[in-house]
Amino acid sequence: MDKQIDEYQKVSEAADFIKSKMPFMPRAGIILGTGHGEWAAAYPVLMEIQTSDVPHMITPKVVSHKGRIIFTVINGVEVVLLAGRVHYYEGYEMNEVIRGVRILSEIGCSHLVVTNAAGGLNPEFQNGAIVLISDHINLMNASPLRGPNESKWGPRFPDMSNAYDRDWIKYTKLQAEKLNVKVSTGVYAGNTGPNLETSAEYVYLHTIGADLVGMSAVPEVIAARHIGMTVLAVSVISNMCYPPEKIVETSVEDVVRVVNENAKKAGAIIEAALPFCLPN
Repeated sequence: MDKQIDEYQKVSEAADFIKSKMPFMPRAGIILGTGHGEWAAAYPVLMEIQTSDVPHMITPKVVSHKGRIIFTVINGVEVVLLAGRVHYYEGYEMNEVIRGVRILSEIGCSHLVVTNAAGGLNPEFQNGAIVLISDHINLMNASPLRGPNESKWGPRFPDMSNAYDRDWIKYTKLQAEKLNVKVSTGVYAGNTGPNLETSAEYVYLHTIGADLVGMSAVPEVIAARHIGMTVLAVSVISNMCYPPEKIVETSVEDVVRVVNENAKKAGAIIEAALPFCLPN
């Protein structure tokens, strides 16, 4: 059997398992990145499924990511939370990294919110700043769409000129203003990891136009757009990476702490942004 057809079969079987248990068809999926589980815990759990129980679904190995699928309602929108993502640096293939996104689409999600922690390359971004990703630079040396194309998901050459939906970004910024919460927009550089970048690499990333950098999001967004999902990405700046004199040695504990301290702000913005998913 062709590998890509086999991947479609895996996604379908995983989705069928979840569909048999889910309390409703979700309109939006939210991928919870490092530290973002704190704000999501405030919403009622209508159904929870362990990813380890779902056929073909991979449970994250990173300590700060939990393998749970949670159904809840946020601001009148039925959503499913993917609590814990799979990273490319864990050694998985790209099709495994993005399998969760494809499953979210298969169970009914037309919209996707991607969250993460990121290093700040824009000197105006301070630790804890909330940034809506407006575009990305893929430096992972791989595309999740490499290999035979599955036409049931999307075209061979999907357009990425509006990967991060401009209308949703505009709507979110307006809602943030009403909440009196400052949000910025910026270009995200996606690196493989797991090591953080060198000082010279931070300078290079800033020079080529990146405002923030991290080790996730990019494959998920490419896969989501290939399927036709509408995407919003929300980052919390966890450490300053530019200019060089502002760089300090950073640990994953530092990253989690900074995101946790600002998780409620990020969650409030996402909550306010979700009604965009509802039909007019």
